Amino acid sequence: MLNLRTQSFCRYRIQGELPSPWGEDFHRLLTERRFLPLMADQERTYGWVTSDNLLVTDFHAGTVMRGEWAAFGLRVDTRRVNARLLRAQIDLEVQARLKGMQDAGDKPRIGRDERKELREDLRKELMRQTSPSVDVFTVLVHPKQRVLHVLTLAQRANDLVRTHFADTFESDLLPLTPWSRSLEILDSEARAGNDLRAGLQDLRRTDFGRAVPAESETTSRDGTRVEVQS
Repeated sequence: MLNLRTQSFCRYRIQGELPSPWGEDFHRLLTERRFLPLMADQERTYGWVTSDNLLVTDFHAGTVMRGEWAAFGLRVDTRRVNARLLRAQIDLEVQARLKGMQDAGDKPRIGRDERKELREDLRKELMRQTSPSVDVFTVLVHPKQRVLHVLTLAQRANDLVRTHFADTFESDLLPLTPWSRSLEILDSEARAGNDLRAGLQDLRRTDFGRAVPAESETTSRDGTRVEVQS
């Protein structure tokens, strides 16, 4: 999962205490939240795996550390029953039961509860026969910089990584955007006696999604003023 020439990623600042990735506590917490295979009636399961092999959940310094970085992955297995196939199975079973009642001289009728139970039984049977889809999202952690990279831009995957990371380490992940990083730099400068925050007070976001009145002027966060003529 790490042999990549180029990669898109989302970057986060780690908030809260985090055990050293070289220590046993870090590996123990990963193991406690490791990936476990889907049960027969489960639709989704997820957990940590090593960065080298999605089938391995043996965490120690040799499988986690890559120089100054800790590398592991979040594996997500999802199993969904095809809705059209389920409806077709239900129709066949309903017709078979109605015919059986009619042949026995009974009134051919299936109540709501019976139909609901039939649907659930068939759903579980199809679930057992359905192979799950498998996704793995690589996570890189730099403990000294307190930075975490998720090697995907998919919002749902990033949300899942953030949730599972918080559950594992009791540490939050805050998006490290250019704007938030600039504020960090300014705070660092302020602690050094250089107050530069006032330079950001007049900056406004440039909105490219709606029309701007003729001969108006907007200001982007990088301080660039842009005149727009009609």
